[in-house]
Amino acid sequence: MSETELNKLKEAEAAFFDQVADIRTVNGHIPMEADIRRATKFIPKRTDKLPLIDPKMTDILAGRARDQYISLVAHQPGGRVLDIGCGSGWLALELGRRGQHVDAYDLSPKAIALAKRMLAENPYQDGFGEVNYYLQDATEVDLGEGKYDAVSGWSAFHHLPDVPAFMQRVRRALKPGGIVATMDDMPRGRLEKGFEYLFEFMLPVYNYSYAQKLSIVFQLLTGQRKLPAEVFTPMEEAKHSSVYEIERIWREQFEVFINIQQNAFAGTPAMLLSGPDSFRYTAARALVGLDRLLCYLGIVNGFERIMIARKRV
Repeated sequence: MSETELNKLKEAEAAFFDQVADIRTVNGHIPMEADIRRATKFIPKRTDKLPLIDPKMTDILAGRARDQYISLVAHQPGGRVLDIGCGSGWLALELGRRGQHVDAYDLSPKAIALAKRMLAENPYQDGFGEVNYYLQDATEVDLGEGKYDAVSGWSAFHHLPDVPAFMQRVRRALKPGGIVATMDDMPRGRLEKGFEYLFEFMLPVYNYSYAQKLSIVFQLLTGQRKLPAEVFTPMEEAKHSSVYEIERIWREQFEVFINIQQNAFAGTPAMLLSGPDSFRYTAARALVGLDRLLCYLGIVNGFERIMIARKRV
């Protein structure tokens, strides 16, 4: 890939996440990707063209893995952390609340602007460390040597154009025993997609009535309609295979001690559930439990992979 092509790809990536930030903050809503503690619950009506935000449902889907991730990245009291592809800043903000000193980078001007606003409005100041947001490509920054206690990329490393080269710099930038952590969106197979569509059809969802779902099934069976394509960002489309490259590099260069995959099919059906919250959250827990079991048994592969490793001393 030429430098010109790469720069155009980065511009397209920034524009993609600028649009996401605009959509997710309609009517003053605070999305989960900006602040997991202050996110605005919003369940749209069937006729609405607005994104759903449900902090509790997101917590159910995340389970203990997200909190474990945050705790391990913040393993050093008062530590210094590099957060690449920080987006709207939820992770950097949460690390700051745990006393960490964070350098956070992203390409999207609107995501960084939202992150800075959430930082300025943060009411949880007790024991707060420091967060600095930079509108800059982290791959072009001098990361130094032995500078960071942890390096994190939540749904970020697989967006990078040259993972091996960047990881060499990450390894050098980490202190001995430092933590490197990633959450990556994994490709899904037919079985995982099949379970997702099955539960979307079986369970009540806010965006389609059962009559509409039956009509969609008829259209699919008669060739009048196709299943929707998965949405990828420009950088993901160009380098999605790097999710496997990341695991190889992690195992070669670091001591991996956590490697889990979850939410093979539960994510979309759970988020789309309609009805009273008591039903929605109970059904979601059952669905997530089934998802975790099938992932554990190796029947399905999780969409979300969390991998955490330590720099060898």
